[in-house]
Amino acid sequence: MFNDLRIAYRNAFRNKRRTLLSVLAIAIGGFASLTIGSFVNSVNQGIQTQTARDGGHIHIHAKGYFDFGLGKTDRYIIEDYSLVMDTIKQSRVTSKIAVMTPVLNISGIAGNYAKNASQTFVGLGQVYPDQLKMQVWDGYGLEMPAPHTPIDAQSQDAYIGKGLAMNLNLCEALNLEGCAEEKTVANTNPIDEDLGDFLETSTQSDEARVSLLVASSHGAPNIANLKIDAVWAKTQKNLDDMFLALPLKEAQILLFGEENKKASALHLQLKAYEDMPEVITTLKALFKQKGLDLEIIDLQTFNPEVQKVIGIFAVIFAFISIIIALIVVFTISNTMTMSIMERFSEIGTLRSMGLRRSKIRRYFVLEGSIISIIGATLGVVLAYITSTLINTIGLMWSPPNTAVETQLVLSMDNVGLVVFVWVFLIVVSTVSSLLPAIRASKMEIVDALRYS
Repeated sequence: MFNDLRIAYRNAFRNKRRTLLSVLAIAIGGFASLTIGSFVNSVNQGIQTQTARDGGHIHIHAKGYFDFGLGKTDRYIIEDYSLVMDTIKQSRVTSKIAVMTPVLNISGIAGNYAKNASQTFVGLGQVYPDQLKMQVWDGYGLEMPAPHTPIDAQSQDAYIGKGLAMNLNLCEALNLEGCAEEKTVANTNPIDEDLGDFLETSTQSDEARVSLLVASSHGAPNIANLKIDAVWAKTQKNLDDMFLALPLKEAQILLFGEENKKASALHLQLKAYEDMPEVITTLKALFKQKGLDLEIIDLQTFNPEVQKVIGIFAVIFAFISIIIALIVVFTISNTMTMSIMERFSEIGTLRSMGLRRSKIRRYFVLEGSIISIIGATLGVVLAYITSTLINTIGLMWSPPNTAVETQLVLSMDNVGLVVFVWVFLIVVSTVSSLLPAIRASKMEIVDALRYS
């Protein structure tokens, strides 16, 4: 076998120019595949990082909430989230959890009485310190900067989307740049005596405030007047136009009439994305054992857009890989065909000396394999050099589904991707050389010697 390799290697470089062009074609194909593949991998990781920072990796709800809980928050509620949290902390997967925090979804009408403006809102009662911890997650080592989150861990105030601030004519009160208020007539309607004390602070204070009207779990309306600490802009306009964050205890009072231990969900942010299947399996078994009627929703389910975007990039990568494969097929086939045409007489001589057809076929397949191995290896080296240069330069861009500009990173740490591309090019090249090799082995001795 070693002797066959030596002969094949010598024959492969008989025509150095043609062989070099073939090697370069394969190398460029490998370089392109790895560069695009590493970029796609980086994009996927960036999207998952942003999603994990916003809502964690796992959501735990009362059973039925995910399917029927929209608008029925009070029906599908975790009655005592502290008990559930203590149960999870005692499990064997607690070491894999970075942050575990309760949230409460509420909705209603937000108003600015002084500017005669109102807008439906979607609110999220949060534990602010926990949300700040979630914003620094970097499980893939991308070194993505934490998004500009205006939350103050000690704040007892509300944060609203920029779109909601515009709809409530709060641009001036919040000193927002690039924010235009709608021209409205000042509200001169007499204030109802029952609401007078409630609205007095809103109409007389220079602070930006928002009045919230929410249907409580008992059916009666509940109202609150909250100071707005800052704007928390969201990347999606439909969410930005309705988003409002407030302290968890304020949301509990609005929905249930008193501060309690009820929540819509528990958000779990894991230390590593790869631990999600194990954590979900363990928690499902734990909840069943403890008789807790809870459901577990993973990242792909509660945020299906993640998989859609990842799927789009996967299709792009597959399409480009197919094009590269076709280029490699035609390049190697042409190289081997030309090599065979130049060696008709040699093939006839070898066959007349008793060399088997399988041996002739093996020589040409080995030549194609040697060319492909050199080209694929060169492509990997070029991809590593290029990715290192790009990562060193520090190019900035905004990944999909995020408004935060971050460094463009071509992650070549995915060994599986590198091995796949390397093996893929070699297999495609070897298969491409097989058909010319078969044709060469089937030549009749008399026909081959005629070209002497």
